[in-house]
Amino acid sequence: MVIVQMILVIFVLAMVVWLLSSIAVVVHQGEVKVVESFGRFVKTLDPGLHFLIPILYTVRQRVSLKQVPLEIPPQSAITRDNVIVQIDEAIKYHVTDVRAFVYDNEDSVTAMIQDAQSNLRGIIGKMDLNEVLNGTEEINVALYESIKDITAGYGLAIDRINIGEIVVSDEIINSMNKLITASRDKESMITLSEGRKRSVILDSEASASEMEIDAEARAKQTKIDAEARAERMKIDAAAEAEKIRVITEAEQNRIRTLNEAINSSSLTPEALQYLGLEAFKEVVNSSTNTVIIPSNMTELGNVPVMKTLWDATESK
Repeated sequence: MVIVQMILVIFVLAMVVWLLSSIAVVVHQGEVKVVESFGRFVKTLDPGLHFLIPILYTVRQRVSLKQVPLEIPPQSAITRDNVIVQIDEAIKYHVTDVRAFVYDNEDSVTAMIQDAQSNLRGIIGKMDLNEVLNGTEEINVALYESIKDITAGYGLAIDRINIGEIVVSDEIINSMNKLITASRDKESMITLSEGRKRSVILDSEASASEMEIDAEARAKQTKIDAEARAERMKIDAAAEAEKIRVITEAEQNRIRTLNEAINSSSLTPEALQYLGLEAFKEVVNSSTNTVIIPSNMTELGNVPVMKTLWDATESK
């Protein structure tokens, strides 16, 4: 009897615990719980304490709304130049539509992974190996754009997707190293050739510039010399003109003074003729080779004593 009572008490306690656990539902922050009624979706419970009618309502599952990081195992992909590469991915996602996440797909996360792998193979197949190795950011963007709308149908939103390590075979690595070495040698030769070409151009330009400077200097010096000669000739001509002017003025003054002296004297024309003859005789007796005869002395007949004086001079 005691044993039956103990069993009954335990059964009652179990029923109370079950009823309490069925009636009171606690939902933690960052998650929701899906409520069904006889297998039909009713609602989701937000964080907090909720009470449900047992048997009529049941909690099917808990769904986290937090961001979830997911590592996708490496997969093989073939590039456009037929090179096989191994690529892994990392996805960060969160649930945006609880009903679609739970009821529209058997496994939304697996479907998302498959779509990501399939789209990644398509993107890699359109790129050369060098583009794949040097274009991870472009691949990330292209992959995100290609699957973000698809995963929305799974009740998921991709926050970020990253391409991880890209692995190629040792043979490909050796071939790439040889190609890189050959490319660097080619670039080095091109650089040296360009340097020599540039040096020749600079030397030619320097020679041409030097010749141009020399020519300009010679032309400038020639111009300076010509201007100096012209200035010297101008100065000499001015000096000669000034000399002639001074001599002319002096001669004019002498003649003017002489004429004034003659005009102011009381000499008769006959006396002036005699003085002229005396002066002419002195000129004749001088050592000069040139004798200037006044125009009024060219006609000897006009001078009465000219012939006598001339004969006297010749006899001496």
